[in-house]
Amino acid sequence: MSLDIIALLLTVLSLGIALLGLREYAEGAFQRRRLASRSALEDVERRGNRPLAQLDTLVRRTDLGKKLEGRLETSGVRIRPSVFVVLMAVAAVVAIVFVWYALAPVLSVAAAAGVVAAFLAYLNRQEERRKEAFTAQLPELARVLSNATQAGLALPTAVDMAADELDDPAGAELRTAARSMHLGQSFESAVSDLRERMPSREIGVLISTLLVSSRSGGALVTALRSISQTLESRKETRREMLTILGETTATSWALLVMGVGSLFMLNFMQPGTVRTMTESGWGILVLGIGLALFVIGFFAVRRMSKIEF
Repeated sequence: MSLDIIALLLTVLSLGIALLGLREYAEGAFQRRRLASRSALEDVERRGNRPLAQLDTLVRRTDLGKKLEGRLETSGVRIRPSVFVVLMAVAAVVAIVFVWYALAPVLSVAAAAGVVAAFLAYLNRQEERRKEAFTAQLPELARVLSNATQAGLALPTAVDMAADELDDPAGAELRTAARSMHLGQSFESAVSDLRERMPSREIGVLISTLLVSSRSGGALVTALRSISQTLESRKETRREMLTILGETTATSWALLVMGVGSLFMLNFMQPGTVRTMTESGWGILVLGIGLALFVIGFFAVRRMSKIEF
């Protein structure tokens, strides 16, 4: 069987899996609406027998699957772990086929690794964005809790009220904590889980204050108002720092794009050059060193511009 037939079969298989993944993603978006009807249980049972649902069960049983599910929930990406894995696998296969014919077979492995890294980087970026949005809502959260406790409400009730008043992601996270307390979880355990889902210095200070107050009492209203003012100042500082570092972040990504783009430009100017280079050990060594330097430059710029707020 020739390479052209293999590439065609891989492409058809990838497109089929991609269409299946998109179909499952679209159906998952309307799952809550279907559950509201009486036929929802039958629909869930049918879906549980589908191959992708069975794959989702297998993925969630593994340690990596559990970690992936937790990261998807933290990032706010509303897809199942199996769908994420399938889409990543399909994109990796497509990248392998494309790079195999566009550049060289040796680089197709690096292309697949790059696709996996890109998916994980996207997931990490979504997590950071949601954490930043949650951190930006902390001053308002502290004010709502302060007003509620000043009115004589208990802390669990104040958290439940704040969940209704605040937008997502703070509202969604507080609703999760409130549901946990309604099911019997203690206040200390519920807010500790919240801190684990949204780790930051700001939420750590706020939750530590709430825990100390719930255990030993104290001037909670005064403390929350002081924390609200402090968090407001830190929010402005974070926004200024992110604006300053925006150019550095763009530079680091430009380095990585230049490294990959240079290969395509070289192959465009002289077709077959990259494939010829990979046919010799010295050529592979030169390509490896060049790509490694670009990757090192990317991570070096990112590391030097990383500031812990």
